[in-house]
Amino acid sequence: MKLNGTDAGRTDSAGELTLELALGQHQLELQLGTGDGTFSRLVQTLEKSTDAQEVTVRLPRPVRMLEPREVTTSSVHLAWERSNDRKFREYKVYASHTSPAFDETNGLLIHVGTEASQTDFELTGWYLGGGPLVSADTDLYFRVFVLGEDGTLAGSNVLHVRTPRWANEAHFTRAYRLTPEREFAGAWPIFGMAYDGSSLWFLYREEVGGYYDPDTLTLVQHAPDTLAVLNEFVFEDHRVPTGMTWDGASLWVSLGGSNNRQLVSINPTTGVREQAFVTTEGTESLAWTGSHLLQSKGYINGPIERVDLATGGVLGTFVNPITQRRVHRAAGIAYRPGEIWGSDRFKPDLVILDDTGVHIGVVASAFLYKHMTFMGDRLVGVTRDAQVHVLKVEPR
Repeated sequence: MKLNGTDAGRTDSAGELTLELALGQHQLELQLGTGDGTFSRLVQTLEKSTDAQEVTVRLPRPVRMLEPREVTTSSVHLAWERSNDRKFREYKVYASHTSPAFDETNGLLIHVGTEASQTDFELTGWYLGGGPLVSADTDLYFRVFVLGEDGTLAGSNVLHVRTPRWANEAHFTRAYRLTPEREFAGAWPIFGMAYDGSSLWFLYREEVGGYYDPDTLTLVQHAPDTLAVLNEFVFEDHRVPTGMTWDGASLWVSLGGSNNRQLVSINPTTGVREQAFVTTEGTESLAWTGSHLLQSKGYINGPIERVDLATGGVLGTFVNPITQRRVHRAAGIAYRPGEIWGSDRFKPDLVILDDTGVHIGVVASAFLYKHMTFMGDRLVGVTRDAQVHVLKVEPR
């Protein structure tokens, strides 16, 4: 019990406590903990007169959080016991994504219900700090408080919820492990990579001059085993490359600019730019499936776009599985028959989709890859600091 904000002791086994009070107004706070995480609390104002006074305080009965009705990567369907308090006013449900040690003063209020019989709530579509509160592979904590008309408050136990790692994990059909074979550093910052069946191509960028001055782009063909330079083309462009791929005949590069975003094809023998299409913003990396181009989009909830290189038009989009996670941004993308591999800028796991866009697997990775390509049964990944990793892909 607290009197005027100061600890005033505890009641005895009969639930009684005698206090010596000065004349005048006082604030009394009484809280009862049940030992299982629930509690009841009452705060009221008393007026002390010259006569002895007896005050009877009745605390409300707390309710309990029940097991969730459903938990997915994007929603949690909460449930709790019904309050039978005659002076029931409302339920207030709070959440925390950082710690189980929270109450109504520091939790996130996610629901207020005024019907005593309505004892469930589905949390979905709630955003916090630019990301969804409910996301894949996340720990969340919940409490429900019962507020009475007389100012009483009863708090429930803390419910811990762990969301699934991936929405389609029960139906995964691909399982691989990556074995490092070798590593080397790029000559300059790498902004694109491709494999043409016999050679590795890197697109380097060097910043030159001021913001509006064109930068130097260098396209280099390497022997994959010795890294000997087989060919080299130098360009100038003020736009920033954001990916490169090989379509069987030409190299395709994504060039980003505020008002001039293009997909450009380059002849691998002459270095001449042969075609160009206006493209959508946000491209992080490119891949070729044998029939169309894939663009990995890096903005929030960015999809994977399928592009027709005959027209430059978008044929359709796939949902990128990494958007199930709260902190994410799509980065590299690579293709081999039947499998689209994608990387995340902030978490190292690689996701795998099939040709229809269904999420079919996840591969553990020790590094974050900005660009990727397949070289036979090897995956080649480029980190943000231009380190190139060659990894063997093996069944797990």
